[in-house]
Amino acid sequence: MGRILAIDYGEKRIGLAISDEERKFSFELDIWSPHEFSENIKALLAERNIEKIVLGHPLGMSGQKTAKTDEVEKFKKELEKIAQVPVELFDERLTSKMAGKISGDQKNIDSLAAQIILENYINKSNGNA
Repeated sequence: MGRILAIDYGEKRIGLAISDEERKFSFELDIWSPHEFSENIKALLAERNIEKIVLGHPLGMSGQKTAKTDEVEKFKKELEKIAQVPVELFDERLTSKMAGKISGDQKNIDSLAAQIILENYINKSNGNA
C-alpha cells in the first residue's frame, strides 16, 4: 500500500506530513514555500510512493466556506493536474491552533498542522474517529 501525503496549504508556507506504508501513523515531513512546492512535488510523490494526497480544507467553525476555502479549492484543482494521484479535501478546523499549542514554536507549525490533519484522516479512515 502506498503512503498518504497531507498538506496544510498557505500562501507563504505549505506544511507537509506523510504516513507510513500501512497508513497507521503520521509524521511531520517538511515546510516548503509555494515555489519549492511546485519545483519538488512530483519528485516527492515518486520517491515516497505517494498514492493519495489529503489537503486540509479550511471551513468556518459552523462549516461555512471562507475566502481561504476558495483558495484551497483552487489549489486542489491545480494539484490534481500535476500530481496524478487522488487529492481529497479533509476538514482542518482548529488544526493550526492545536499545532500551536502542541509546539509552542511557530517555525514548524505548518508541518505539525499537516501531521494533525493526516492523523485525523487516518483515524477516521480506520474507524477510530
